[in-house]
Amino acid sequence: MDDKKIKPQVNVDFSKSPELLIDLDKLVKEDGTDRSKFIRKLVRQEIARRQQLPLPFIEQPKRRKNGAHTAQAVAA
Repeated sequence: MDDKKIKPQVNVDFSKSPELLIDLDKLVKEDGTDRSKFIRKLVRQEIARRQQLPLPFIEQPKRRKNGAHTAQAVAA
């Protein structure tokens, strides 16, 4: 029995949106890599983006009936 390393593989169907495949090929070419490496890069970037800390809450100034501001906006 062979103990070869099994490579998990994902196939994507672009038949419903062929323009995305064209865009993907352009991006891969611009990156100077192959599709597999590029897709792995995209996944890593998305994970990093989702793990970023949320931006601090910025309090909006409250308005009085006469239209004047009662609170200062907090800079982030």
